[in-house]
Amino acid sequence: MWSPSRLFRRQNLPPRRPKALPGYQLRLEYLETRMAPAVVPAGFTDTLITGALSAPTAMEFAPDGRLFVAQQGGSLRVIKNDTLLPTPFLSLNVDSTGERGLLGVTFDPQFAIDHYVYVYYTVPGNSALGVAPHNRVSRFTANGDVAMAGSETPLLDLEPLGPSNHNGGAIHFGPDGKLYIAVGDNAKGSNSQSLNTRLGKILRINPDGSIPVNPFDSMTTGV
Repeated sequence: MWSPSRLFRRQNLPPRRPKALPGYQLRLEYLETRMAPAVVPAGFTDTLITGALSAPTAMEFAPDGRLFVAQQGGSLRVIKNDTLLPTPFLSLNVDSTGERGLLGVTFDPQFAIDHYVYVYYTVPGNSALGVAPHNRVSRFTANGDVAMAGSETPLLDLEPLGPSNHNGGAIHFGPDGKLYIAVGDNAKGSNSQSLNTRLGKILRINPDGSIPVNPFDSMTTGV
């Protein structure tokens, strides 16, 4: 977004002082004259790896150094040895309306052994089957640079979605070996405060999708 001073410079016009409007107090600040330009820190270089990604939403380094990049439209791309591989690791059928789509990716802590890759994506609705759009966490098994055919294991299907924004989607393993899932509130802030929905929460599950023991649960004092 251009600030007013930049807009005027581009038109070769001097910046004009703002005029007060009846009933309003208008103040414009030329912030760009007060901010230093961004500088790459010492020891870092700015290098373009690829410009061929479409709507990237998340990225994660595999333990072997490959970079996996999720695209909103459903493709999980792999950058290997600084090169974007032509074949996606995974191509999912997703609902990419608004902020929906393929939104998260992470790797099992034992990836070198089990080759498990986890993703968070929006399942399209199907009125004929009575299925509403909803977000899902699934596990796939890697076979080299692509997912093994038929290896999807759905671990978590969340509540039906209404608005197309506030989907969340970040997924990461914690040091305890549990999978942590950031779930959006589906554009309803009160969902975050309600124990009757998983929307608007950070969820914790075991790598196989089962529910871990709640360390804060007490028979006498509650949660």
